[in-house]
Amino acid sequence: MVNDNIRHRTVTIIIPTYNEKENLPLLVNKIFNVFQEYGLFGEVIVVDDNSPDGTGRIADELSKTDNRIKLIHRKGKEGLSSAVVEGFKHADGEIIGVMDADLSHPPEVIPELVWPIINGGSEFVIASRYLNNNNIENWPISRKIISRGAMLLARPLTNVKDSMSGYFFFKKSVIDGIELSPTGYKILLEIIVKGKYKNIKEVAYSFKDRFKGKSKLDWKEHLNYLLLLIKLYMFDFKKIFYRCVKSVLLYVVILNGR
Repeated sequence: MVNDNIRHRTVTIIIPTYNEKENLPLLVNKIFNVFQEYGLFGEVIVVDDNSPDGTGRIADELSKTDNRIKLIHRKGKEGLSSAVVEGFKHADGEIIGVMDADLSHPPEVIPELVWPIINGGSEFVIASRYLNNNNIENWPISRKIISRGAMLLARPLTNVKDSMSGYFFFKKSVIDGIELSPTGYKILLEIIVKGKYKNIKEVAYSFKDRFKGKSKLDWKEHLNYLLLLIKLYMFDFKKIFYRCVKSVLLYVVILNGR
């Protein structure tokens, strides 16, 4: 059943790809089925890093049959975060979403992520793997430890339970005017730290490891994440420092006015 409040909302979903030729057609089809069922209007932007397996060619073919699909070809493997930021630049939707191409993010959850934004309850909604003690299917212990460790390192920056999620939606205004310097394979944390919003919400979902293909994570990506953390810690420190300075100056003005 289509909710009247969801009708006529423009949504852009950005999908960064690298060697995802088997998964991409399935994902796009599922997304548009959800759009149709819930009366959503929008587009999908595929940002391909010159995939050797021909993902870009598959995306080209898809875009020729459906004008709701945009394709951005990049010259090489420039990284997931920068691919997402490139997609932001071409997004026409008033609501922007990000999903992985490997079918680990179920499109059926999209309405739950979009609805709070449409309803005005939140400007920023994250699909969380760790809310309500959800289980992650098909993940080895090593991946779980690395993921938990990455979130612990980010905890001083945010109380979000799954700050490493790659599945999230937000109002376009959240990133208007902010400078993103994408590093590594995760962009969410930087948007959380730098974005303009009053309320952030998490929605629980069941994460399943990739349907086909191999994970892109390697030691370089983990190093890039550590570099990102350093940048964000410095950014956050500057914000706190400036607030303290303003508070002190205000206090001095009040004292002088007595």
